[in-house]
Amino acid sequence: MKNITFALLLSLLLSACLPDEPTFEDFRRAEVQRLLSNQEVKRWRLEDRLLFNEEVVFDSCEVSRQIIFNFTSAGNDKDSLFYINPADTCGNSTDTLKGFWYVPKTIKAEIPIDTVVFVWKGTDTAFFQLRDLNPKDFSISTYFKQDSLSESFTHFPLPPVEEEEEEENDDQ
Repeated sequence: MKNITFALLLSLLLSACLPDEPTFEDFRRAEVQRLLSNQEVKRWRLEDRLLFNEEVVFDSCEVSRQIIFNFTSAGNDKDSLFYINPADTCGNSTDTLKGFWYVPKTIKAEIPIDTVVFVWKGTDTAFFQLRDLNPKDFSISTYFKQDSLSESFTHFPLPPVEEEEEEENDDQ
């Protein structure tokens, strides 16, 4: 009886030490897609950028840069991506990169992934390592030293549809 009680107590103690929440390293492809895009569309504001380990100081025209992830359930890995600078105070022009994004497939669905790929139309394909990712912010860095770019973003909610419609009506 003592052996059974000891074994039961030991198993309870060992199971109590197991983590309850997955860590960032445990994110699967679908979780990364969900956190970046909210399974539909999600907008993020650029907070800081490091280039060759030196902080880039933004001028007033670059402060509001945003990246927008659009997600579709189609399996073609062609979810649209926009990197915009709504420069309404800087000559009334908008600087936008358009392309698509994807999280590379893994051999098995349960294998963790920390990579996101941006394919900019007519420009470049960039592989980024996700250093931090949660519903409120994320940070990425390039894999290749010759690029040496790191950026951090904060979730920037899209305005409700009613507010957008009211703004459009006020402009007319």
